[in-house]
Amino acid sequence: MGISELGYVVLQTADIGKWRSYAEQVVGMKAIDAPGGGLYLKIDRRNHRILILPGDQERYFASGWLLRSRADYDAFRTRLEGFGVALTSATAEESALRKVQDFFTFTDPAGNRHEAAWGPISNFQPFVSPIGTGPFVTGELGLGHTVLPALNIDEALDFWTRIVGFDASDSLLQPITADLKVQLYFLHCRNPRQHSLALAQMPSDVGCVHMMLEFADFDDVGRALDRQQAHNIPLAMTLGKHVNDDMISFYMMTPGKFILELGWGAPPKAWEEEIFFETTLGSHWGHKWVLQDPDFQLD
Repeated sequence: MGISELGYVVLQTADIGKWRSYAEQVVGMKAIDAPGGGLYLKIDRRNHRILILPGDQERYFASGWLLRSRADYDAFRTRLEGFGVALTSATAEESALRKVQDFFTFTDPAGNRHEAAWGPISNFQPFVSPIGTGPFVTGELGLGHTVLPALNIDEALDFWTRIVGFDASDSLLQPITADLKVQLYFLHCRNPRQHSLALAQMPSDVGCVHMMLEFADFDDVGRALDRQQAHNIPLAMTLGKHVNDDMISFYMMTPGKFILELGWGAPPKAWEEEIFFETTLGSHWGHKWVLQDPDFQLD
């Protein structure tokens, strides 16, 4: 009955052109015009994994969570209604824009907007990168993961585990400076990805701390790092290897003023063999925070 994957994300931007150039020339995604002046970003056989809407500001608008069937979708909606969660039904036009059969929206206790959907619509043609980037790791694992702000992290964690039905994979008290540590919880849904959602006890002006896309080939991480440098995209964290999911990755800024992690190598999990754990170190090596100025002009 539960959510099976992070199916898509929705962004808002005041500069569609900047996002198009960044997506294609830096990351290697395929940009496709969407109705109403928006943009689809394609990374696999789905029509898109990222929808960008025109707006007057930069904003991570919503996380799109997929249910496997109409029956699961209806049961999940009934479950949330039973807990008294306020839901808003999508219009037919909104569902058509997202290329799904139907969806509804809800807001978690931290104020993050979410969409629960079923039945992706696509011609399922292969992904072809405009710059020759190899495939991304998606399929049953979903598009990647998203890390969302949650200052009331205990309340948010309770909502996502007790009400939504996610399970906590691990936690981390992340040292930021000598005097500052940030609490994070990493959660998984009905697939083998180590986490599809993380909650971070920190603010975000744009509604997202970072999101992650995973390459199937480690060399594509290195080539993306070369492109980050060639286009003068601000680097947020250096190349490193995480403790919890064994991902080798680096972090850079996006036009949306949140951070994008590009990584490789996170093994899928057999959840019946795993236990919850707390890590005291975020990375085995690397991942040094180096961000100075998050603003940039795309070269």
